Amino acid sequence: MGMSAQDKMLNVASRLGLTTLKDMQGTTRMVYDSQTTAAGTHTFFKGASQRAFPLSNIGANGNQFQVNEALLVEKIGFFVPSAADGIAYAGLQPSDISIKFDLVIGNKTVMKDVTCELGGEQAFYNDGTVASSVIDLEGVGILIPPQVEYYVVAKVFGATDRVAGSTRLGCYLFGTGALLNFNTTI
Repeated sequence: MGMSAQDKMLNVASRLGLTTLKDMQGTTRMVYDSQTTAAGTHTFFKGASQRAFPLSNIGANGNQFQVNEALLVEKIGFFVPSAADGIAYAGLQPSDISIKFDLVIGNKTVMKDVTCELGGEQAFYNDGTVASSVIDLEGVGILIPPQVEYYVVAKVFGATDRVAGSTRLGCYLFGTGALLNFNTTI
């Protein structure tokens, strides 16, 4: 039998010396960031505390979780904001783009040159939807521990011609999380 997401998160936390993480509230967590100026390369989550909702849900803490908070990333997805206000968005399909990205945690690249393909990712990833713009890491997961900066660098290119492109873009990280739990301390 494989290790559950919660077990993996606690195992990695224990190896990092984060012994109190096991006492925190378990949850499903999603963080996202978007940039509404068209560009060929986007860096997500760095400086996100300067972008208010609905452009980002990062908040004042920026691109690191508080003490005793963490995220085991199980899905990474991309979307295209429809306008500069960031309110409406679509997947990669209407824009005919694909993404090549790196995930960096604590200045260490943990995913490098990974592609999120427009509608063709079923050849590589099984997330059940042909037009999906999501990479599923279920069963693997990558832990972002507390107080460690993380970010994603994404490059846009044409889905059919592989030529560098430019568009508005957003990124989200989704998975099992831990939230600070004050039940026993206050």
